Amino acid sequence: MDRRVFLGTVARRVLIGVALAILTVISAPAHAFEPGAHPPFGAGATGGIPIGAIPPAGFYLSSLTTYGESTFHADSRPHGPKTQSLFSEGLTGQWVPDATLWGARYAAFVQQALVVRTVTGLPPRGDTQTASGLDNTIISPLNLAWTLPSDFWLSARFAFYPPDGQYHRKDRVNIANNFWAFEPNVGISYLRGGLDLSVHLVYDIETENTSSNAPGNVHGKYQSGDVFVADYTASYAIRNWRFGVTGWGVQQTTDDSAGGRTLHGTELSKVGIGPLIEYNASWIGVNLYYGHDVVWRGAFGGDKFFLRATVKF
Repeated sequence: MDRRVFLGTVARRVLIGVALAILTVISAPAHAFEPGAHPPFGAGATGGIPIGAIPPAGFYLSSLTTYGESTFHADSRPHGPKTQSLFSEGLTGQWVPDATLWGARYAAFVQQALVVRTVTGLPPRGDTQTASGLDNTIISPLNLAWTLPSDFWLSARFAFYPPDGQYHRKDRVNIANNFWAFEPNVGISYLRGGLDLSVHLVYDIETENTSSNAPGNVHGKYQSGDVFVADYTASYAIRNWRFGVTGWGVQQTTDDSAGGRTLHGTELSKVGIGPLIEYNASWIGVNLYYGHDVVWRGAFGGDKFFLRATVKF
């Protein structure tokens, strides 16, 4: 079988499988993430993007503004915070050369976000604290996209997060994670006429935090489990406008550990969905969408608003 035909068949099956997998997250057993830390990839960050493809050659500057209000649904641990208010402003610079690699179009990008975070009900006294600063930088040196038969597109990508953001062991509210994260990810898009069906499959692998004050740490060491995230979009374009729905599913796949001891009985998962509206001109695209977590465990969940503007130079 021709390789492109085979990949197209795989892409179709993966789109169907991912839809079922996101529904499975609602009832799946889950695990924990280090208290006070957050999964490196922000669920919903690629909503509205035809992630299986790469744009035409050029340099792109993108701004993603996010605001969310959420409450904490605990896992088996009896004490946790109550609510979180989060504002972030992220800038992404993406370079797309007029070149191919292994038969695929190539791109690379760097992203940096400024975050303001307020958490209430912090144990043990129920305090409220606010922190602001830079999150860890996202560096993605490898993004490859292939055109497949039957209007499918497939991308293979890799990113990593150095621990260069705002973190201090004694702070009860931090902005960044104090560990490295490595992120292989795949994008699949079906693009025909004005229709866009896209799924972004992300897998985050974290190193150990060696300066943690989270409950359960051993001599400051705490290892968070791996996290799987699926962002999805279904939209249709009418002239310069695009309308649709977007959302996400998040599931931690491995247990946390500390000092060689596995931490059982904790969980992190969520599923979200919301509407999308977008406007595209020749030199700028503006994307506005909203997501509501319908279920979540061991994490903050609630309402998030996203505004993305992308300019081509």
